Amino acid sequence: MKNLLVDDEFYDKIRNYAVLIPIIEVDGKDHILFEVRSQNITQPGEVSFPGGRVEMGETFKKAAIRETMEELLLDYEDIEYLGYSSMILNSSYTHVKSFYGRLHKNISEIKYNEEVERVFTVDIDYLKNHSPIVYRSPYKLDFPEDFPFDKIPHGRKYNFATVYKELYFYDTDPVIWGLTAKLLKNFIERLD
Repeated sequence: MKNLLVDDEFYDKIRNYAVLIPIIEVDGKDHILFEVRSQNITQPGEVSFPGGRVEMGETFKKAAIRETMEELLLDYEDIEYLGYSSMILNSSYTHVKSFYGRLHKNISEIKYNEEVERVFTVDIDYLKNHSPIVYRSPYKLDFPEDFPFDKIPHGRKYNFATVYKELYFYDTDPVIWGLTAKLLKNFIERLD
């Protein structure tokens, strides 16, 4: 599966994104820095890592670092790249790769652009000792009124497969949930 071939029709639908999980020292302890997205961009008020769309000809790693520099108004030297964390490909063809690195700044020195409402940190030890709450939710098929049930075996009683999505929530303030929580969980599990 490592060399999985993907048809062009599928590949053309994929939207590639990259994020950086920024580690920053606060009061002598390692924390992870999070952003609260501003009202100027999609998903306002959501908690996220710095990141964004991978540009044409750009690697995922370069995109994660570039986006972090742009959103947190950092210089290249302010970020020490440490490694790759994980990848998610979800049902809406969103492909996200996460990386992690250390920010060589004091938290009081972190500024941000108009995409960010504010930043906050969570102690890595807290995250290691407080697993996320997991909710398992089924995807529900919502058929249009004119769906041709008469053309499939057993009509309305057809046994459609049930697909589930796991949603993760960290009990923090603000709450870290969804894709960010899943990427965070993957990262924290690799630290042990």
